[in-house]
Amino acid sequence: MSLPRELKSIQPFLQRAEEVKSADPVIAYWCTYYAAQLGIALKLKDNAARTFLFDLLGRLETMKSEIGPNDAIDDESASSAYVENFAIRIFAAADSEDRRGNATRATAKKFLAAANFLEVLDTFTQSSDATTTINVPEKIRYSKWKAADIAKAFREGRKPTPGAPGEVEEAAEEQSPPEPTSPPAIH
Repeated sequence: MSLPRELKSIQPFLQRAEEVKSADPVIAYWCTYYAAQLGIALKLKDNAARTFLFDLLGRLETMKSEIGPNDAIDDESASSAYVENFAIRIFAAADSEDRRGNATRATAKKFLAAANFLEVLDTFTQSSDATTTINVPEKIRYSKWKAADIAKAFREGRKPTPGAPGEVEEAAEEQSPPEPTSPPAIH
């Protein structure tokens, strides 16, 4: 069944679930779960959207039974830590490529994927606030900004600027020799 127009906002999470389902079914489950949560929160009256969400909930049950007993599904704090670690690994891979000056279009896609995986942490609002070791909203903003910045650089035909805004200029200032000063006047 194709995604109804009214549920377009959940598409990135379903796409991420599809991308990782064979490599990491637990992450696929949480991406699908988060998409379902977002879709239900929209409280849509449209029949196609409601049917899609109902089918999505059925798919979640199937995924959960296929995964079997797993703390990363059944225990909220373990689940939160699992998703956070996965999201940070994706973010770190993209950030490392970027900071080495090797950013590609794939790097931009990794930053966007990292932002989506970090957004899935909203599922665990009760436990993640107490256990998370990172500033999630800041990482999401940075990831989305960096993905857009890299994509813009390629559209403009230039090499993407590594790091955060202003970092390159700050690093250059730190490495440049101090401005020569005039010797004190001798009277």
